[in-house]
Amino acid sequence: MSHSGQRTQTQGNDVIELSVILAILSARRWLIVFITLLVFAVVTLMVSQLPSLFRASTTLMVKGVLASNPLQSLLPGGSGDNDGLDTQIKLLTSTQFARDVVSQLPDDLQLGVPDDLRRDDAQALLAGLTVLSVPKTTLLEISFVHYNPYIASEVVNLVASRFMAYQTGLMQQHSHQASDLLSQQLSLAKTQLAQAEQKLALFRQQHQIIDIGSDVDLAKQEIVQLALEKRELNRQVQELAVLLQKISLQQDYLQLSSMPELRAIPVIASLQQQLSMLQAEFAQLKLSYLAKHPKYIAAAKKIEVSAEQLKTEVNKLTGNFNTRHAELLLLLQQTEQRAVAANHKLETLVGVAQHHKKYEAEIQASLALLTTLSDKMKETQLLKDINKTSSIIVVDPANVPSQPIGPKRLLLSVAAFLIGFIGAIFLVLCLHFFADVTAKYRQIAARFGFKLIGVVPQIRVKGIDKNLPVIQQSGKQYTLYQEYIRSIRTNILLDKTLCQQKLLAFTSIAPNEGKSSICLQLAKSFSELERVIVIDADLRFPALAEALGENPHRPGLTNLLAKTHSFDKCVFFSKELNADVLPSGIRPMNPLLFLSMPRFEAILKVLAKKYDRVIIECPPILSVSDAMVVAKCVGKLELVVDVKKTPLVDFARKLELLEQSGVALGGIILNRVKNDTSNYYATAATRAKQPSALQLMLQNNLKRA
Repeated sequence: MSHSGQRTQTQGNDVIELSVILAILSARRWLIVFITLLVFAVVTLMVSQLPSLFRASTTLMVKGVLASNPLQSLLPGGSGDNDGLDTQIKLLTSTQFARDVVSQLPDDLQLGVPDDLRRDDAQALLAGLTVLSVPKTTLLEISFVHYNPYIASEVVNLVASRFMAYQTGLMQQHSHQASDLLSQQLSLAKTQLAQAEQKLALFRQQHQIIDIGSDVDLAKQEIVQLALEKRELNRQVQELAVLLQKISLQQDYLQLSSMPELRAIPVIASLQQQLSMLQAEFAQLKLSYLAKHPKYIAAAKKIEVSAEQLKTEVNKLTGNFNTRHAELLLLLQQTEQRAVAANHKLETLVGVAQHHKKYEAEIQASLALLTTLSDKMKETQLLKDINKTSSIIVVDPANVPSQPIGPKRLLLSVAAFLIGFIGAIFLVLCLHFFADVTAKYRQIAARFGFKLIGVVPQIRVKGIDKNLPVIQQSGKQYTLYQEYIRSIRTNILLDKTLCQQKLLAFTSIAPNEGKSSICLQLAKSFSELERVIVIDADLRFPALAEALGENPHRPGLTNLLAKTHSFDKCVFFSKELNADVLPSGIRPMNPLLFLSMPRFEAILKVLAKKYDRVIIECPPILSVSDAMVVAKCVGKLELVVDVKKTPLVDFARKLELLEQSGVALGGIILNRVKNDTSNYYATAATRAKQPSALQLMLQNNLKRA
């Protein structure tokens, strides 16, 4: 389903038809009128007993002498704008000020109610007192409401006069207290600052500190330089160690001189070149002279001398390498000792720097505190000068009011009438929507010309697949469930039209509304009186065979229609139902084509002659059109409605769709109705008044005769 379809369905469930609401209100119109008039009369009587209220007002100008006292503009919050009025309003509405005003009232004047011990005069004064600031001005409007106009005007004027004295006394007391406290704190701050400075000077003298930051930086630089030197010395030592190891592995001086590290030395390279030339000349002489020849002996002597010189230089150079290696090891050891000393020095300097910073922070904190206290001391001195003059002026004293301001009796009566009318409508709707669900569904069904033939309570299924129909359960719930099924059977047998209708086809509005369970239970109930067969005509999602413990793919209706199996092979007897069952059979590709076959209608006519009652389960009527095809064969359909899935408004809309489609409904069964234990006894009493099973059987036999 698309999103638009879902939105439309949701809106349809939430909207209630206006005609239904108007019909409900019209049926209870006298109750609405009674409740409305009752509320109107009670409120009008109560309002008439209320005393008249009078309001007296006066106007004050706050900080009206700022021009003559420029010192006040130097104070925080003393700029004279409307923000400063909030403080004045808070003081006027404080409990302490209210008690101060009440103490100035005459002894015989009581603001509170004498009989009400929960409310004193101070609370009564605050309850009737209102203080508002005039926008864009420094004016305050003070009002007091009382049932006596003279008391109202006297209290307002007293509030205005007492507020000037109260504020002045409060500020003076606060100024003196603040001045003494600030003086003590200021002296203590100066002492702390002097002590902190003395500690810092002594610490700097003990550790000979001039610039601790520079000392720490120099120590860090020294550590970095020593680390670089140590790294370079390690590199040289490692290179010499490797070279000396190679030399120790070579015993022949000629091979030693051929090493790249030794050949890079000019003396070794020159001797090697000279030796190579002599050897080349000697090789030529060997070709011309014998070993005893003077030239041969002289050339050999030169080679021997040159080789001895090369050996001497190699040995000398090897000795130099060993000496340099020892020097580097000694230098590396000295550098490591210097690095350890430098690290220790840096740690010491860091500790000294931390203590030095701590002393400096103490001095800065003492200076900040001293500065703040000095500023507060100046403000206190300014407040002492300011409080010597008044900053409040009474602009408009209060007069005795002549006209009451309340209560608005007519307005309250009209409001009571409207509230009573709306409340009555709400009460009527609540009574309707919380009334009996069955009765409301019956009213909607009757409006469309359909009959409600029974209700089935909700039952909790245990021990089996909840998706399968209910066959056999135990307990009080199932007993009550069976009684409701028997009541539906009785209603069908007593109905003039349904009693003569052997073919009972059951469908539902949507899937999973319980029509399979109701079909099986009705078949079980009718089998107590009649010969019954149940046909599973829901070829799309069959459930009866599997619920009865049979193979869901066994031969059935489709096989009978296709003439692949005989009737005896397609039908089986169910002991649980005490009735025959014709399952759906092999699921076809096009179920509608099978149900539209003339053979289907012919089979139903034959079964109607063979059995007393033929119960047919059909697919949901609004999901597919299979049920409409079955309806043409049986005449009318019985509709099973799940009240949990189909609310009242949706139920009315679905019945309207069925009415427009031309489908004939013989009756409606409500499923999953919230059961009441009292209904069980009511059903039992109804069954006691109804004909017994034997009487019904005799009546049916007489009708057949």
